[in-house]
Amino acid sequence: MRRKLRFLILTISMVSTGFPLWSQILELREICHYDYKTDFTSIADRKKDDLFPKGNTRGFVHFYRGISLLRQRSYRESIQDFKNSLTDTTVNRSLCNLYLGIAFMQLKMPDSILAMYSKVFKVPVAELKKPEFWDNMPYEKDNTFGAYLMGTNNAINSPTDTLLIEALFNYATKDPTFYDAFVNYGYYCFSTQRFSKSIGLLLKAREQDKKDDSTMLLCMGYLYRLVGDNQQSIKSYDLLINQFPDHAAAFNNRGCVYAYLEKYNRAISDIGRAVTKEPRLVESYWNRGLVYLKTEKFDRAVEDFSAVIRIQPNSGDAYYYRGFSKKANGDLPGSVSDFTRALELKKK
Repeated sequence: MRRKLRFLILTISMVSTGFPLWSQILELREICHYDYKTDFTSIADRKKDDLFPKGNTRGFVHFYRGISLLRQRSYRESIQDFKNSLTDTTVNRSLCNLYLGIAFMQLKMPDSILAMYSKVFKVPVAELKKPEFWDNMPYEKDNTFGAYLMGTNNAINSPTDTLLIEALFNYATKDPTFYDAFVNYGYYCFSTQRFSKSIGLLLKAREQDKKDDSTMLLCMGYLYRLVGDNQQSIKSYDLLINQFPDHAAAFNNRGCVYAYLEKYNRAISDIGRAVTKEPRLVESYWNRGLVYLKTEKFDRAVEDFSAVIRIQPNSGDAYYYRGFSKKANGDLPGSVSDFTRALELKKK
């Protein structure tokens, strides 16, 4: 099962010089999420030759039933099948251990993963936790599965153990064809704000599989923006929208880039399409409201911040910006009411 991390709502700061009487900072909200790959389906797709039935022994029957149970999310039952399968020496032990480890991960049993690979590598568990163990281990392709699994598990459950995670993913990506390892390492670098390295790793993953992944393209569009390559950011969003024309977050984010480039009409158009495709995408109302504020279309800004309040009635910031818009539009009583409500909410 793919583990989906929650949305990361991040901001661009833009200083407004369009208003004659004040300087206003706009905080545009881009949407980005990334999914660490924690299932086996993509690996299975790339290992079809290894997974093709080699025999009908008892061990193979357990192995393939374990895979079916894993697909059904019957993790405890799959564990027993994979353990039984490992008693058959003709079964691919590296893949079997990987799938067994994935079941352990889904059940949040990291100690079981370590115990399993302690037996595989014939070293104490304490050695597996040392970055230098992985730095000095001679490369063997089969060992990359263990490094990948432990690296992913630590990235999700122990993200502060940076040296070990780096060593694990560095070892896993010694296999230049290990798509999932490059993807997860790329997402980990994103989470630790090493944006250029993240882009490089995700590009290597895309070299192996040209099939467009909407999550990856959204992530790359945002990453390019963060490193200052706005044109490449737009190209990533263009590609994403061409492949997934109803992707509201892509329109929202591309609109933010256009706003950052001061192409406000394009920004309003894109963010408006995001609203049309996903009417409760609160970030889009927020962003369009701020662009309207920037371009002195105060009545429209009021409408968008009102939409934010309908979706998030306890948003003090939305009341503040709506009050700001009303003040600019000459509605002083309305602005006082909104500013008062913003203060009430900020006291909570």
